[in-house]
Amino acid sequence: MLNIVRQALDLCDPQAKREIASILVVMVLMALTSTVGIAAIMPFLSLVANPDVVQQNAILRRVYSTAGFSSTNQFLFAIGVLTLVLLMVSNGLRALTDWKILSFVRGLQYRISRRLLAQYLSEPYMFFVSTNTSKLSQKLLSEVNSVMAGLLVPGLRGIAQLVVALFILSLLIAVDPWLALFVTLGLGSAYGAIFMAIRRRQLRLGREWIEANAQRYRVVGEAFGGIKDVKALGRERHFLNRFEQPSLDFARAVAANEAMTELPRYALEAIAFGGILVIVLYLLGSGGAVSGVLPLLGLYAFAAYRLMPSLQQLFKSASQVRFHSTALGELHHDLAAIGRTPVADALEEGIDAGAHIPPLKFENEVLLRDVHFSYPGSDRPALRGVNIVLPRNQTIGLVGPTGSGKTTLVDLLLGLYMPDAGQLEVDGVALGAELLPSWRRMVGYVPQSIFLSDDTIGRNIAFGIPDAELDREAVERAARTAQLHDFILTLPQGYDTITGERGVRLSGGQRQRIGIARALYHDPDILIMDEATSALDTITEDAVMDAIRRLAGQKTMVLIAHRITTVTDCDNIYLLDGGEVVAAGNYDELRGSHSMFRAMSARTAVKG
Repeated sequence: MLNIVRQALDLCDPQAKREIASILVVMVLMALTSTVGIAAIMPFLSLVANPDVVQQNAILRRVYSTAGFSSTNQFLFAIGVLTLVLLMVSNGLRALTDWKILSFVRGLQYRISRRLLAQYLSEPYMFFVSTNTSKLSQKLLSEVNSVMAGLLVPGLRGIAQLVVALFILSLLIAVDPWLALFVTLGLGSAYGAIFMAIRRRQLRLGREWIEANAQRYRVVGEAFGGIKDVKALGRERHFLNRFEQPSLDFARAVAANEAMTELPRYALEAIAFGGILVIVLYLLGSGGAVSGVLPLLGLYAFAAYRLMPSLQQLFKSASQVRFHSTALGELHHDLAAIGRTPVADALEEGIDAGAHIPPLKFENEVLLRDVHFSYPGSDRPALRGVNIVLPRNQTIGLVGPTGSGKTTLVDLLLGLYMPDAGQLEVDGVALGAELLPSWRRMVGYVPQSIFLSDDTIGRNIAFGIPDAELDREAVERAARTAQLHDFILTLPQGYDTITGERGVRLSGGQRQRIGIARALYHDPDILIMDEATSALDTITEDAVMDAIRRLAGQKTMVLIAHRITTVTDCDNIYLLDGGEVVAAGNYDELRGSHSMFRAMSARTAVKG
């Protein structure tokens, strides 16, 4: 349990720790007023049972005369009202404590979620290649909420009830130590025995819940992400069946935990209020008169009324904390064990991490010099000794069979990976990690599959740009260059037309041209087209390629293609095979000198 407390505190920022201190102050005030209210019950009942106590007790007699009461009934009424006020104040402070806990936890949830997303977004591209993104979504959207609602809220409520219970037990000890010891041992040992009996089971249920939830997220993500294939192939039943078992496991784990948390209450309530009868017998057996027993009995009855919910909440909180401790451990690992990065800090603070880096000067050429790269865990290099020159405002083609290293080379050009050996140079300046933000501002990228958000065409072109910073003129200029502007004007809402999720309302050619316009929005010096037309039919490809040809001589372009016809007009073409450059030259030179290129060209011609 101490490890859980340590991990929870590690998640708290300085603001959260200050808020916890203020919550503890309110908790103590709430416990104090609750205890005073309970303590007031005993003298009040004593007065009701025997009004003559007002004159017999020196303290009560002094209060009676000082306040100027004219009758015992008036005094009794005033004491009753004071007791009622104390109870109302106590309840008000209980409500305030709960409100402060909920406000604190939801505020912390917002900050941790934002911090976690910033941490994920700051990770290198390789992190996402090797990580299932449904797991990241689960942690961000489900486990953060689980830790907040299932661990921190009950944990803080448990602390509040522990303070109340300690104050009440202190009062009972002051009134009758032996009787208080009996109550403490009876209720405490009962709750403790039950908690010890189920704690291992709850930890196991917590792990099962995490795993089942991860499976649910994965299945749903795959089903909706590939919905077109699911519908076309009629695989709905397959995904429903895959969802069924983890969903059942998830429900059973949650139900079992909730049952173990709630069921002990009924038995322990019987023990507690049955114990009141034992107290009556104890008091009567000790020779006390009924009038003397009544005030003490009333005190214990009211104390039990206040104490039982506190103990039950304390038990419930401990059980929930145990159940959700696995989620806390995973969240703690991602936030604390990984550690903060300058990029994540800059993201959270809204600072452009590369703003202080001067722009690179690109006047002559980009050079990949003797570049080697291997993927983690692979014993076969993806690139070996690659040397490529990208002269300014020339169009360069990269071709080769599947697995030749084209995509890896593009990822290196985009700065998504760093070479294991060799380097990427811009006009003789080697690109290290510190210059990557400046380099990325110079590069535009058009992938084979264009991601479109369910938003307007204009916002998809200016992807990721806040509305306040969106440049409508730049959007239109990029659309014109991509041969998209005339089509957009035929739409009822023009640039404000919603594309639909993943651009389902647009054709393949229209989506690709939006991708080209997006890459051109910030007017890059270098445009990289990664098989951007391979999924298009010949007519649509010709239209998209016409838009690309219009940029020839204006920008440095890198075309990666399966279809050799795509690179016929390139100034220079590099042929890759097995992670190496095996030939270079223009289209005619390679057709005449290299059999692999000639065969690829012939296959393309036949397919065309």
